[in-house]
Order: sequence, then C-alpha cells, then structure tokens
Amino acid sequence: MARFLDALGRFCARRRRAVFEVWFVAMLGAGVLGVVHGGMFVQQSTLPGTETQRAIDTLRQDFPALTGPTATVVFHSTRDVRPGDWRVALAVGRSIENITGLDRVAFAENPYAQGMGGMKNHEAVVVRLNFTGTMGDVGPGDLDKLNDAVEPARMAGLDVRFGGITAMILNQPKGGPQEGAGIMLALLVLLLAFGSFLAAGIPILVSLCGMVVAYSLIHFSASLFEVHPTAPMVAAMLGIGAGIDYALFVVTRYRQQLAAGDDVETAVGRAMAHSGHAVVFAGGTVVFAICGLFLSGIEFIGRIGLAAALTVAIMVLAALTLLPAVLGALGDRIDRYRLPRVRPDRGSRRWTTWGRHVDRHAWPYAVAATLILLVLAVPTLSLRFGVMSDSTSSRSMEARQAYDVVAREFGAGHYSPFVIVAKVPGPEQRIRSKAQAGKKDEPKAPTVKGPQGLTGITGPHVPAPAPSKPADPGAPRVKGAPDLTKKPDKRAVRMAQELRQRVTEVPGVAYVAEPVVTGTTAILQVVPRDAPHVQATTDLVHRLRGTEIPAVRDAHPGSRVYLGGENPAIIDLADTVGDRMPTVVTAVVGVALLLLVVAFRSIIVPVKAALMNLLSIGASFGVVTAVFQWGWGVRLLGVDQAIPIMSFVPLFMFALIFGLSMDYEVFLLSRIKEEYERTGDPHESVVTGIGATARLITSAALIMIFVFGSFVPQPDPTVKMMALGLAVAVAVDATIVRLVLVPALMSLLGHANWWWPGRPRP
Repeated sequence: MARFLDALGRFCARRRRAVFEVWFVAMLGAGVLGVVHGGMFVQQSTLPGTETQRAIDTLRQDFPALTGPTATVVFHSTRDVRPGDWRVALAVGRSIENITGLDRVAFAENPYAQGMGGMKNHEAVVVRLNFTGTMGDVGPGDLDKLNDAVEPARMAGLDVRFGGITAMILNQPKGGPQEGAGIMLALLVLLLAFGSFLAAGIPILVSLCGMVVAYSLIHFSASLFEVHPTAPMVAAMLGIGAGIDYALFVVTRYRQQLAAGDDVETAVGRAMAHSGHAVVFAGGTVVFAICGLFLSGIEFIGRIGLAAALTVAIMVLAALTLLPAVLGALGDRIDRYRLPRVRPDRGSRRWTTWGRHVDRHAWPYAVAATLILLVLAVPTLSLRFGVMSDSTSSRSMEARQAYDVVAREFGAGHYSPFVIVAKVPGPEQRIRSKAQAGKKDEPKAPTVKGPQGLTGITGPHVPAPAPSKPADPGAPRVKGAPDLTKKPDKRAVRMAQELRQRVTEVPGVAYVAEPVVTGTTAILQVVPRDAPHVQATTDLVHRLRGTEIPAVRDAHPGSRVYLGGENPAIIDLADTVGDRMPTVVTAVVGVALLLLVVAFRSIIVPVKAALMNLLSIGASFGVVTAVFQWGWGVRLLGVDQAIPIMSFVPLFMFALIFGLSMDYEVFLLSRIKEEYERTGDPHESVVTGIGATARLITSAALIMIFVFGSFVPQPDPTVKMMALGLAVAVAVDATIVRLVLVPALMSLLGHANWWWPGRPRP
C-alpha cells in the first residue's frame, strides 16, 4: 500500500495539469447533473413489515385515494378577517374546490360539505388532502399549483399555512451563513496549526472541491431514489470535516518532509506513503462503519449512510489525487505568507511534557477520565425514542405555524389523527344504481352555493358521519370517493361500530369519527388528545394495538384490523430501529475490531479502542438526551420545548462516531507503535506518540467541532441533534479519551498492549 501511494503521489504531482483537468470535468459534470436533473429530498414512502404498511396496503384495495402523501392546509383568521364571515367562507370554499380540482390531488376534505371531513370554526378552517402517487412524485410544481389554488382565500385576507409533505418541499436542505462561519473557524485553526495562510487554505480548497462532486451526485440520486432530507446535511457535515482533516494530515507530513531536505516530488510521495496510508485506513473505517447502517433494514437510513459514505470516499479520493497535484504546483512555496508570531513547533514540546505527566500519574487520570465519561453518559439511561413531527419543528417553519393554529383552535391531537383499517373475510357484493332500477331524481354530490350552504361555522365542527347504508352508485362521484357499487358488508359495519365504541372509551382518545364502510373494508378516524410528539400519544398507540383493537378483532375470526397514520408510522420506525440496534452495533464494532487487529497485530489495543469509543458514544448520547429530551439549554439551540430523540439519530450517530473515533485512534496508535518497535519502551513510546500527534489531533478535532457546530442553527431538529452529538463526541474523544484515558491505560498495561501470539518483545 505504501509503495502504491508513494507512486500515486509522485504521479499526481508530476502530471498535475491532467489531474486538475480531470477534477474540473468531474466537478462540472456532477454539478450539471445535480442542477439540471436533481430531485427532491423526501421522506420514505413505505415501511415494509410494519403494521402501518399493512394498514396502507389494506386501505389501497377500497380507498386508494387515501393512501398517497398527505398535506394539511390551514386557513386562519387575521386581524380584520375571519372564516366565520360567510363572504370569507365562500372564498375558502372556492379555494377548497380549486384544491380538489388539481390533477395531482386524489382527495381533499371539505368541512362545508356533509361527510367530507375537515374542521372549521370562526377562526380557522383545516383541510387535509392526499396526493396521488408516492412522496417521490411530489415536486415544487405541485406546491406552486397548491399555492395558486388557495389564492381566493388569501385575496379575502386570510392567512394560509401548509403542513405535511408541503412543509418538506418548502424546507429542502440548504446551506447558510452558519456553514460559512464553520469553514472560516476551521481556516483559523489551520492558520494556527500551520502558521501560513497558503498552507491553511489548501485543505479548505480540496475539501470544497470534493464536496461539490459529492453533493451534486447526492442531489442527482434524489431523482432516481427516495433520499431523506437529512442525507445532504449529514453528508455535508461529515464530508467537509473529514475532508479538511485528511488534507491536514497529508499537508503536515509534506511540510515535515520539505523541512527534512526532500525535493517536492519526493516529499509528496513520502507524505502520501505515510499520512496517505492513515487517510485510506481512517476513511475506509468510516465508510465500513457507516455502511453498517444497511443492517438496520430501514431503506432510508441505509441511503443516508450511503450518501455519507460516498462523500467520505470522495474526500479520500481528493486527498489522494487532487491534494498531491496542488502540493506539486505550490512546491516549496507552501509556507509563504506566514502568520507573524505563530510558532506551531513549540506546541510539540508542551504536549510531550503533558504525556510524561499522564504517564507518571496514570491511575488517577484513568479513574478520573472514566468517571467523567460515565457521568456524561448517565442521561442515556432515560433516552426515549420519540416522534418527530410538525409539532417539534422550529416556530419559524410554516409547518409548525400550521400545527400551532390547529392545536389552539381544535386541540393538539387533531393535527395528526390515527386511522383504523378493518377488513372482514369473504367476497364483496355489488349493488345496482337507481338509474338501473328505473328510478329518477338522483341525488347530486354536495356543493356550496352561497351562505345557505355554510352551516355550523359558529364553533368547532366535527365531520358529519358518512352513511354506512348503500349509496347510489349512479350518483355523480365525488373525487377520491370509494367505489359506490360495493355494498357495505354487514359484518364490517358491525365490527366498525364495535371498534368505535371500544376505542372511544380509551383514556387519551379525544374523538372517534363514524366509520366509513365500503365492501368488506371499514375505516375509522381516531383523534388523540395530546400532541403527536408527547409520550402519552405513543403510549396510546401501543395500547390500541396491544389491547383494544385485538379484543375486537378476536371476536371476528378471520378479520384483519390495523392502526395506521403518520404517528403510528414513526412509532413503527422507532420500534424497528430498537429491534435492529443490537445488530448494527455488533456489526460495526466487530468490523472495527477486525480492522484494528489487522492494522496493529494486537489483541489488547483493538479491544481497548472499542471500549473507549463506546464511552465516547455514551457521553455524546448523554449530552444529546440531556439537552433535547430533558430540555437543558435547548432554547439556546433555537428549540422552544423539550422534544424526544428521533429514533434513527442514535443509530446513525453510533456508526458515524465509531468511524470518526477510529481516525484519531489510528493516527495516535500508529505513532506509538512505531516508537515502541524502535525502542521497546512502552512508557516512553506513549510519551513520544502524544508529543508527536497531540497538536495535530487537537487541530483536526477543533475543525470537526466547528464544522459540526455550524449545522446546529439548522431549523430541522434532527440535524441539530446529529450536529450537537457529533461535535460533543469529537470533543470528548480528542481530549478526555485520546489525550488522557488512552495514554493512561497504555502506560498501565505496558508491554501487554502489543502482545500477539508468538511475537517476541522488541
């Protein structure tokens, strides 16, 4: 490997013009793909194997219009205008008719028409709608048409807010000045590390070039697959931080080789042979760790991991090809434009002194560091996987504003109701229309014509029950209505009524709508009392699924009954993550152990490294739990309330942190092992390793912390959690673990660190 990297570095430095041309073409081509053919970042459309998915599949048979992506439209009063005014209500009615008429809308509620759902009172009107197709089919053009459709209500003076999938379209991932601030702080760290403006700018330049290619490819892949909105943010966090760190390692070694008297090409080759080898191993470890997310069995988590792994791989490629070409072009001019009064070389002596101090007091430092990490990890014991919804978004986001209106006017649970889908066995029966029976005076679909159609607007309105008796299939069909030729099965009607009666009596249920029955399928809308993200709502879902629904289902042999909806779907996701977490942890730790055993030919060192990484991860989980779930200082991060931890955040953080921790572990242990093999002294090798690598590890960690921290101001709470957790993990790992706990334990273990069957001591 070292010979290959040496030759690759020399080749790229010598043929740097060709390398620049290849990278320019790659950046241009990927950029065009991303801009011209890039897709929308969307939530996952399916959750195979879950009860929510079974509910959707059952619903699709008789109520296909209700299975598409959902959106919520909230018409809210302003200072001078209220929906309770019949003239304003007419404008709202026209807006609803416009929404219903859109080609991409399969079904839209209408609180002004009997049996069409929706909610209204003097202050607000709420309409839910279903799009056709899947989430990947909905794009900005559909939002533009939806905006145009509600223009009559806006012209009447009402405030109109969107929630649901439209919020996802409105809040596509995008950078801001905070990410630029993170890069500027990283540049400051590089200036202090190198003491040269030119040298400091190289890692930034190389990482940004790699990020252009990576982000463009991720954006393009969103047009081919469903890619979660978190993916580009995670990829940017990890890519920029890792890219700068990898370039930092190589540039540092290159400057050392120049100082030793090597010519430019030789210095590049030797820097690649040594630091480049560490970059390949560290980057490979990160990629392998992240790819372990595919074992979660959840498609969108695997794709987030794939996006992050692709970004890290491109950063490694940039460090191995583009960086040597840049170094070859600069030559020995890399130290031009030096920063006055900065002497980076002085730091090594201070770190050597620190390493010797820890070596002499190994027991106290080992115990103290372990206790600190365990205390930080204590909140992890109360970590609770929860539901992230519009109710947990930033108040500046439109979806949160829509939720606040619904919660204030109708109740928190009305924003995200559950759906019970029940199906009895047996064939479906068809009925004849009145026209076919020779009857006249067919009933027409409900319409709103003037004030006489606007009833019940003086208070909160509950949708009128849809008739369970056979409707006339010859009547003009309402868009999105089920097949009226299917006769409601009496067994389905009876079971639906039993379900409604039982669920209504459950504590925590605010309201259960009258069932709608078509053929052998019945659906009931269940409105919880509490907000989507609170624990009581999660407990209600588990009680309905575990006790109440099975009690009715068992009384009807052969029947199938499922509880679905947005909240149950995310709860299913959390349960799946909890079930798969041990598998992912075992796989990631096992692969990391294997790689370390191969790299260092030791038993103790890999086991110790894995345990240290688990302590770092526990500490970061504890901080994230204390801040977001307990609410300690959460308002400082732009979140107005304590919120649960999104289920896939700990899973993803584990893979990322475990991979990133290996970067510093490999860099430190490589230097310690090199010195141990040269001198055979287990204590002095640790001191020398700390003195030689501590400044670089600290600089690399500060860069990561600043880059990750720059993503904390993002409005998405999920991104905030990941950014804070990763920043804390890197800070803990590069200070308490690598500079205190690891050297202390290695000093205590002595020669046992490097024991290998059949290998003598040096």
